[in-house]
Amino acid sequence: MCLCENPVGTENTTGYKIHKLLLMNITKTLQELPLKISAFFILFICSSKLQAQNCNPDPNKRVQITGINIPNEYSCYMEMKRGWYTYYGTGALIHPRVVITAGHNIAYFPFVKRPPFFLFRGTRKIRMYFGSKDSTNYTSYAPVKLKRGKTKFFNSSYWLNASINRDFAIIILPDSSVYKQVGGCYKFAPIDIAELKTKPLHITGSPGDKSLFTMWTDSTNNFSVIGSSLHYDLFTEVRNSGSPIWSRQQNSIQLAGVHSRSFGNCNASVLIDKGTFAKVVQWCKEAGIDLK
Repeated sequence: MCLCENPVGTENTTGYKIHKLLLMNITKTLQELPLKISAFFILFICSSKLQAQNCNPDPNKRVQITGINIPNEYSCYMEMKRGWYTYYGTGALIHPRVVITAGHNIAYFPFVKRPPFFLFRGTRKIRMYFGSKDSTNYTSYAPVKLKRGKTKFFNSSYWLNASINRDFAIIILPDSSVYKQVGGCYKFAPIDIAELKTKPLHITGSPGDKSLFTMWTDSTNNFSVIGSSLHYDLFTEVRNSGSPIWSRQQNSIQLAGVHSRSFGNCNASVLIDKGTFAKVVQWCKEAGIDLK
């Protein structure tokens, strides 16, 4: 029997009443479907317009850092060990004993379903070179063995919905010797968005299309704040993950974001807003460090 048939003489049966109710619900759903589809497309279009930005990252704008440079002294080229594999990234000193970087640099990989399973465990050892110019010329060096909840902290499920605003992590240094050698660190506080928009945005990092250990910088006025992330036309490559996105604010070098990945035709970082700041403060407290 077809769902739409009306069986003669069964109007008062329980089966017929259920059949009729089911048919009414299906009819109502089909009537509402065009409206729901329209609402979805309106939301999608509005969301796309909100996130739209005319980005055309230019790799030729980047400048190699070859001498003493602030804030390159506060930035680090990173070698990260997962098992016997070495990966590379960038980080930023935000406290005499705290380095911030991208969460995916040191966290586990959630989608590894086959050997080598050590990838799932995340980065176990890291070597950081501050003020790096090449493999023999850097200001300070810090090797750290990483253990979650002790010397590394990151957001659980940081990959959910490809959330850029969760893709950050911190590394705890054993002492303040790096800070003393490089002579300072990035200012780390919730960014004033109104003031941020009045100045150029900069990146310092080690792009994967350039020689190992080299650090490069670039700047732009083409950027936007979308929720808890920064979107910009700064050119990036692998190894730029974790690169400090910074701005000169009130006579200081303030960290505005931590580079995560590409987003559409732009690139993007987590924004150092009140939420990001509070999470880092919490992690530091767990490590016995007062960040405030």
